[in-house]
Amino acid sequence: MCTSTGQADFQPHITISSGIPLSTPEDLQSLLSGVNLSDRPPKIVFKRVRYGTAFWTKVTIEIHKSTSLKDLAVACRAALVPDCDQAAAEEWVEKYTTPAESGEAGFIPHLSLVYWDEDIQRSDYDDVRVGVSGDVNDAGVALQEGRKGADIDWEEVAVGNMDGWSGGKLVLVDTTRPVEAWKTSILAEREL
Repeated sequence: MCTSTGQADFQPHITISSGIPLSTPEDLQSLLSGVNLSDRPPKIVFKRVRYGTAFWTKVTIEIHKSTSLKDLAVACRAALVPDCDQAAAEEWVEKYTTPAESGEAGFIPHLSLVYWDEDIQRSDYDDVRVGVSGDVNDAGVALQEGRKGADIDWEEVAVGNMDGWSGGKLVLVDTTRPVEAWKTSILAEREL
């Protein structure tokens, strides 16, 4: 199902990794359950509203790369993506880029808000950008854009209300299906 403006309707989420091959749900559940995760749940701290060029990143809330979030991404990528060992996963998680932006894969953690087809008029996209930014502000979402990550231990930043959270759930979704079908395309789940 899409909205009247052509935007895809989907569950907001943070993509931890891509490139996980499809398998039977039983195999994926076993793989996901076997990922060696830290006892510390991932810390999610909102950074800023970010506007991208790719369908998947048109409007997002960028997330600070806390140590626990990077650890989660490395563990998942090393365990679930073929030919990706620990060192390759660690290198990937430190890159601040996406294939749509540079042709290279990297990790920019974000909470997806809007997906947008290329055939939508540019003027509509500008209206959506303004609208989403207004909605984020009106909802009281607290962004930590001005705080620099190099001198802040994001694990020590208290989160609550509308500035982030700790923990969550890992969900493997068959993203080869249309976005509007993702809610019913869950292949495996694991609480953090």
